[in-house]
Amino acid sequence: MQMSIALYRIDDRLVHGQVMTAWTRIFNITKIIVVDDATAKNTFLCDVMKMAVPSGCCVEILTLAEAVPMIQSSGASEKAIVLVKSPATLRGLLDQGVEIKEINVGNVGAGPGRKAVMRSTQLTREEYDTLVGMSAQGIHIYFQMLPEAKSMELDKLKF
Repeated sequence: MQMSIALYRIDDRLVHGQVMTAWTRIFNITKIIVVDDATAKNTFLCDVMKMAVPSGCCVEILTLAEAVPMIQSSGASEKAIVLVKSPATLRGLLDQGVEIKEINVGNVGAGPGRKAVMRSTQLTREEYDTLVGMSAQGIHIYFQMLPEAKSMELDKLKF
């Protein structure tokens, strides 16, 4: 039995104010699962993220390999959010057998080869194509910064 995942979110800031104040509250999140190989290996970043988590909520900062069994383990009483920096990480979870029905895309910062698709979301062609591929598998993908903000469906974006 897979853990109850309320939200899979792409946000290159991972644990930060919007996740802590808005998304965790609206879904009554009790566990935050950060999946990022580099972050999981950086003890300083792990410590900083753990300090940002509100009481009543725990955080696990894991590599992709560590995250798969945790997400797939039973624990339906826990409501979790999975945070990743890029579509490739979610593609990796899918390839390892994790079931994902919906993906929320939040903040992804500017950088080389990135094109703005929304005000705070920039994607490379490869990231966009990865999202389109996951959408073709029946996964609902939408862009939304905060729960109260208007969302935009992937198929409505121009890249």
